[in-house]
Amino acid sequence: MALNRWAVLFWGICISFILLIFIPEDQDVIRSLSVTMIAVTCLGYYLYERYSKKLTIQADLIICLNTLLQFLIPVFFLVPYYSSKPELDIWSHRYGFAITSFAAFLGQTMFFWGYESIRPGLFFPSVKDTMNKVKMTRFIRVIVFLGGVVWVSRIILLQTGTYYHLNTSDFQFTSPYFSVLTQLSNYGNLVVGALFLLAFSETNNYQRSRKMKLAIVMFILEIGYFLPSGSRTTLIFTFLFPIIAYILVMNRIPVKTIILSLLLGAPIFFILGEYRYITAEFTSASVVDFKRLPDSFNSTLERTETVELVDKSYIVVNRMYDGMNLNHLLSHYSNDYDYEFGKTYINVIYIFIPRFIFTSKPVFTMALGGWYTLVSSGSTPITFWGESYINFSWFGIIICSFLLGIFIKYFDYLFVKMADKPFWCFVYLYCAIKIFLLPMEAFVIWMSYLTKFILIAFLLTLLYSHVSAKQKGLLNSKN
Repeated sequence: MALNRWAVLFWGICISFILLIFIPEDQDVIRSLSVTMIAVTCLGYYLYERYSKKLTIQADLIICLNTLLQFLIPVFFLVPYYSSKPELDIWSHRYGFAITSFAAFLGQTMFFWGYESIRPGLFFPSVKDTMNKVKMTRFIRVIVFLGGVVWVSRIILLQTGTYYHLNTSDFQFTSPYFSVLTQLSNYGNLVVGALFLLAFSETNNYQRSRKMKLAIVMFILEIGYFLPSGSRTTLIFTFLFPIIAYILVMNRIPVKTIILSLLLGAPIFFILGEYRYITAEFTSASVVDFKRLPDSFNSTLERTETVELVDKSYIVVNRMYDGMNLNHLLSHYSNDYDYEFGKTYINVIYIFIPRFIFTSKPVFTMALGGWYTLVSSGSTPITFWGESYINFSWFGIIICSFLLGIFIKYFDYLFVKMADKPFWCFVYLYCAIKIFLLPMEAFVIWMSYLTKFILIAFLLTLLYSHVSAKQKGLLNSKN
């Protein structure tokens, strides 16, 4: 008989808490591995029980996968690595792995509770029927319009020398209008996702082949555009689109594709990480200099050959582990700063005001460097759990996670309710992958993205309806 998934989560938290109390901090290896193993096992069991009978893409599944991949699973590699090379752990993070895993486990459990407290039986319906309703001539007109807006925005950005910075917050200080252009330029993946959804949903083999070729061409264009920047997150984001589209249509996991992607992706991820910094020695990160790219790439390969395999793996895993930022906050914040008591959430009121209207609009990205400059002066994220902690301590992780679960459930409900409209399916695919990345960010980033997703779905649906009405009018006039 299957165990109740809530009982598993409850007892997992209780046992983890007991281990944190009774295992001394200096026994960091057994302490970290035991707490992390319990967290991974319990969360994995929850997902299995919830989705084994009906696999679909929803926010609780996506966010939990992020928690597993970026807050928990990397610990199994980092613990023995730092144990053998403690001199690399200059901030003694290895002593905080256990408490960080517990915080992520607790926060994810409270998120589940909030998410399932509202409409617990809600599942995203099959999208095949919706896809079959799409009239390709009308759809292509909308997609061509969207693609045109995307590439015009990119051309303008390239001409102003802001190629790399379109992936960062720095462009906002050059011109407030770049904020709009950057948002538009990032919607190229919306086109890619829509085409893959159409291709996977097509039952006619000839039509499927045609649609799949078009989807692959647009996919390659997206990869080609972002590849010279070395932006790993953006490229991973793009590669996820065909995989998530397949799951959303077929309701099953392409296991072989995922395994192959991981085997090929790990070395590519490492090489791009080195290339990202080496390329600055040959050309400006703000322009695309195709003459210098071969030099950058060759230099990257030469340097990566000198790095041992275990150290290459460490660089990849350490980059994945966004729990490191939460780790530092849990270990130091209460001793170094007063709690924020909700101050970081004030920026939510600015999300509806465009930057070109309010040029002093604050930058929403909350970097850990805002509190600990020595840890990072860049854009490394504070994480949602970390923001909850610096505002209200452990109480914040519990309450903010629960409230986020409720908020996201209503967001999912809106898209489920509108799932019979094709562009709502396309946008949900797009936002599903964005949601995967959101646990790294502050809550204001969540609000900013989710409201934009809803707005885009409304606008594209209105545009599609307008095109449909216009075509019907032409047909009626001919008759």
